[in-house]
Amino acid sequence: MVGQEGKFKPGDTVYDKANPEVKLIVRLYYRRIYYCKLAEDPEKKEVVFFERELLS
Repeated sequence: MVGQEGKFKPGDTVYDKANPEVKLIVRLYYRRIYYCKLAEDPEKKEVVFFERELLS
C-alpha cells in the first residue's frame, strides 16, 4: 500500500521505550501501528505500539 512505510519491518527486533529489557518482534505494521509479539513467549497476546514508543 502507498503510504504504509514504517521505520521497522515485519520480523525486526525492537524494544519498548518504557520496558526496554523485553525483546519484541514486529509482526505487522498497519495504519501507523506496530503489532508485536514477545520474543520470549510468542504464544502470548500481541502488543501494539506507535513508532515513537519503540527502540531499534
